[in-house]
Amino acid sequence: MNDHDSAIAGTGAGAGAGSAPAAEVERLAHYGNPEQEEILGQDSDAYGVAHLGMSFLPKEIHFGIRAEDGRLVAHTGLRPVTLTVGGADLEAMGVGGVCVAPARRGQGLAGTVVTAALDHARGLGVRYALLFCRPQKAALYRGLGFREVAEAVTVEQPEGRLVEMPLRTMWAPLAQGAVWPEGPVRLRSLPF
Repeated sequence: MNDHDSAIAGTGAGAGAGSAPAAEVERLAHYGNPEQEEILGQDSDAYGVAHLGMSFLPKEIHFGIRAEDGRLVAHTGLRPVTLTVGGADLEAMGVGGVCVAPARRGQGLAGTVVTAALDHARGLGVRYALLFCRPQKAALYRGLGFREVAEAVTVEQPEGRLVEMPLRTMWAPLAQGAVWPEGPVRLRSLPF
């Protein structure tokens, strides 16, 4: 989907028979602090990772779901990333910034917006999706086809520091036959 104003019918969790009507996912032209606050309020640690003291890159491609009144209630962002896995360079699509308004949780919106973002990444020809999450969120992502990366993952931080990622790292195949390679993993940038 290339048009910023286009909509995608929801296909993730909560979009099946016997559930609420499928949420419509749209590609967002912009997503920043005001939009995040629209979804989550003014929580200074909305993702529960401030205690890590890490720097993260913003996402470049954004998807959202709006309530009937036009208010943004869910978001997922994407960012193309380069990694080295087992000594070989690998391109992946970073998935992050997944959030749902507290009053709308449990309705399948996270699954719907992440699924739409993954479908977009597939259309770009990317073979792998990669995300970082807190351990208590891993089950959600496993339900969307993500698998845990077995190796420790090293990421960059300001001033050229390299640190081991303390969050759970998960990947999903975006192309038929995509298998995660073996070996040490290094993200060639700040985490996303």
